[in-house]
Amino acid sequence: MNLKRRTIQDIAAPTPRSISIGPFGSNLKADLYTQSGVPVVRGQNIKASPILDEDDLVFVSPETAEKLSSSMLDEGDLVFPHRGAIGRVGLVGKRRMLLSSSMMKLTVDLSKAVPKYVLYYFRGPGERELLMRASTVGTPGIGQPLTSLRGIPIELPDLAQQRAVSEILGALDDKIAANTKLATILVTLLEARFDALGLSQNPEDDSEVIGLGDLVEINPKVATPVEPEPVYVDMQKLPVNNMGISDWDHRPAKGGARFMTGDTLLARITPCLENRKTGFVDFLDEGQVGIGSTEFIVLRSLPEVPTPLSYFLATSERFRTFAIRHMVGTSGRQRVSALDLAGYTLCKPDPVALAHFGEISTANFKLMKSLTDEYRTLAATRDALLPQLMSGKLRVRDAESVLEGAGV
Repeated sequence: MNLKRRTIQDIAAPTPRSISIGPFGSNLKADLYTQSGVPVVRGQNIKASPILDEDDLVFVSPETAEKLSSSMLDEGDLVFPHRGAIGRVGLVGKRRMLLSSSMMKLTVDLSKAVPKYVLYYFRGPGERELLMRASTVGTPGIGQPLTSLRGIPIELPDLAQQRAVSEILGALDDKIAANTKLATILVTLLEARFDALGLSQNPEDDSEVIGLGDLVEINPKVATPVEPEPVYVDMQKLPVNNMGISDWDHRPAKGGARFMTGDTLLARITPCLENRKTGFVDFLDEGQVGIGSTEFIVLRSLPEVPTPLSYFLATSERFRTFAIRHMVGTSGRQRVSALDLAGYTLCKPDPVALAHFGEISTANFKLMKSLTDEYRTLAATRDALLPQLMSGKLRVRDAESVLEGAGV
C-alpha cells in the first residue's frame, strides 16, 4: 500500500475554521444550558463508538447557538478534548451540534481524506501524537491546541483504500454498538420488572417493612485471592450506564474490596456515587476472587434471593437517593458507609413475584454476559487490526477473512 505523509493542516477543508477551538468558558457557562434546543458536545460524549454518544447531552437555545455559530459542528467533523481526556476523538453524526469549551474540531477535506479513516488514525498511532503534545502537570492539557493539531503528521493511502479500511474497522464497531444497545434494552426491561416488585416504593405498613440485610449481604467476607496478581477493578473501570464490567487489570492483593462472581460493586465516594458507578461481576471463574478499589461497597444477594437483585437494588433511584443523603465527610471527599446502608428499608416483596423475577433476570444476565464477552473479543480484534491495516502490513482482503471468522 502506497502511503503519503501529510500533516493534519494539509488535509483540513479549505474553509474558514476547519481547524478551530470551542468558545471561551465565559461565553458558554452552565447557566446557558436548556432542556432542549441545540445539543452541545462535551468530553463525556466521546465513547467507544466512533459516532458521538447522545445519551448525556446538554443543550443551548438556538439564539445562543447562533451567537456561537463559529463553533458549530456538522456531520463528519472530528472533535478532540484539548483539556482533560487528551487522546479521545469522536465523529459528529447527522445531528448539528455545538462544540463546547476545552474542545477542538477538525473538518476534513473530502477530496484528500475520509473522516472515519482519520478518526481511526487518532484511535491508533495518532493518539500518541496527541498525548506527546499534552502537559502532564495538573489537569492534562495541550498548551497550543490548534498549532499542535495542525502539525500532527498522518500517513494516508488513496481514498479507496481509506474507505475500505474504514469499512472493516467500522463493521466491528457497528457490531459492538449493536451488542451494547441490546444489553441496554435488556437492562431497561428488567428495571421495569424490578419496579413491579415494589422494592422502589416507600414502605407504608410496618408489618411489611424489611431491611436491606434481609435481601443482600453488605461487604461479605471473602477469602484472600490465591493468585499472586489477581483481577483488579479500579474506579475508572466501573460503568455508569450499563451493567457489565468490560475491562480490568491485575495487581498484587494489597487491601481493597474483595468480590466474587454474582457480586455488585457500588462506588461509595463522591462524585462516583452520584454518577451511578455500579457494576455487576460476571467475568470471574467459580470460586475466583477479585480485588477492587477501597472506595467500593460490595453487595451480594442472599442465597434464597435472585443473584441479579443486588444490582437492581444498588441502581434503583430510591436506594441511590438514600445513599447520597447519608454521605459524610469534607467537601469533595464525602462517602457513604456500609453501616448507613444497612439502615435502608424496603417493602417486603411477594415471594412468587420475586422467584419469577429471578428466573427472568438470571436468564437475561447470562445473555448479557455473552454480549459482554463478545464485546471484548470484537474490541480486541479491532485494536489488533487497526495498526496493521493503517501501516499496510495487512491487506483489506485478509482482514475481511478475519471478520468472517469473528462472525461479523
